[in-house]
Amino acid sequence: MPLRRPARWPRLDDRGVALAYLLVGLLLLGLGVTSSAAAPAGPAADAVHAALLVVGCAALVAKRRHPLLVLLVATATFAGSLAVGGSVGLLLVLWDALYTAAIQVAPRTRRGLVAAVAVLTAGAAVAGGVLGGDLRDAVQALLFAVALLVTPLWWAADVRSRTELAAFEARRAELERQRADLARAHAADVERIADLDRAAAVRGERAAMARDLHDVVASRLSAIAIHAEAALAGPPGGDRDRDALRAVRAEALASLDEMRAMVLVLRGADEEAPVLAAAGLDRLGDLVADARARGLDVRLTAPPHAALPAVVDQAAHRIAGEALANAAAHGPAGGRVDVAVRVPDDAGTLELEVLSALPADAATPADGRPGLRSGTGLVTMRERARSIGGDVVAGPEGDRWRVRAVLPLAGPGAAPGAVPAAAVAP
Repeated sequence: MPLRRPARWPRLDDRGVALAYLLVGLLLLGLGVTSSAAAPAGPAADAVHAALLVVGCAALVAKRRHPLLVLLVATATFAGSLAVGGSVGLLLVLWDALYTAAIQVAPRTRRGLVAAVAVLTAGAAVAGGVLGGDLRDAVQALLFAVALLVTPLWWAADVRSRTELAAFEARRAELERQRADLARAHAADVERIADLDRAAAVRGERAAMARDLHDVVASRLSAIAIHAEAALAGPPGGDRDRDALRAVRAEALASLDEMRAMVLVLRGADEEAPVLAAAGLDRLGDLVADARARGLDVRLTAPPHAALPAVVDQAAHRIAGEALANAAAHGPAGGRVDVAVRVPDDAGTLELEVLSALPADAATPADGRPGLRSGTGLVTMRERARSIGGDVVAGPEGDRWRVRAVLPLAGPGAAPGAVPAAAVAP
């Protein structure tokens, strides 16, 4: 059975508080409880007490809207009650009015109120000493004035400081929440920018691949035209014409394969960009020389191998170039870089591996497994390899960074025997 929460007392508003003061004051008046000062008693004095109490309690209803005016009314009614013996009920009204004024008024007005209370307290001590003719009377008057006037101000100051502290904490919590929102928005923007950079790198790589294949297709079509023109230039001959037709057919089939590969990777290449000669592993020596010029100690292992499909040859060249560029940009100066190109006879793939030195402060992934970093260079290498059915894996291996690409020799657009890749001497 669930526990029931205890019922809370209803919270009184200003009218309820004023009514409570009125009832308490009338009850005390009926019991004959007034101040200790000597004063006339009787129905007339009780009527004055009751009238002043009603006026003071009625004024408390507007204490939040007009705190200073209500304080003046409460002070006047309490002072008037002193002529007929004082009133405990009006003393409560004066305390409430003084407390509310100390809470509600502006800081400048509050300072004036504190100064007035200080003057009245000091005056009460002086008056008590003069009228009583004794230091004891002065001290009693001072303590009475402090209890009557200073206590509400001290209470109001404590409540106000706590309220301001709570408001400050609320503002600070709101600022922290806004800062957290800004941090999350900034992180989202950074992630979007990184995604855009990766997408732009992929599009640029696809455009470069399309331009490379465009040059290959153009060269094959030129070969077809040359063979056909040579066959048509001389007199008809059976064997010679058939040889020319065989060459034309081989070049046409290879051109169709290269065109298919270009269509698969073409993603709106820049038409104004110049079409450069397609680079393959026969120009790997240029990449090595450039890396050595940038301060790397490059060791190249590229044994002689058979002719490669043009799209594989170009992909291997671009991946090697990007890996060497990353090694020069992120690795230590003068670091050793081992580049190996392997074409196993029975695997049907080309393997390209680049091992470079890691910088001294390089961070290792938490799981210890090699994987692609977030740079766009590795994104473009992976895009280049995956567009022809291969893949690129990169990650730390001991104290070195390893990039390994596996490219199928019979992937999309791969036509064996298409473009010869000359052996490169280390």
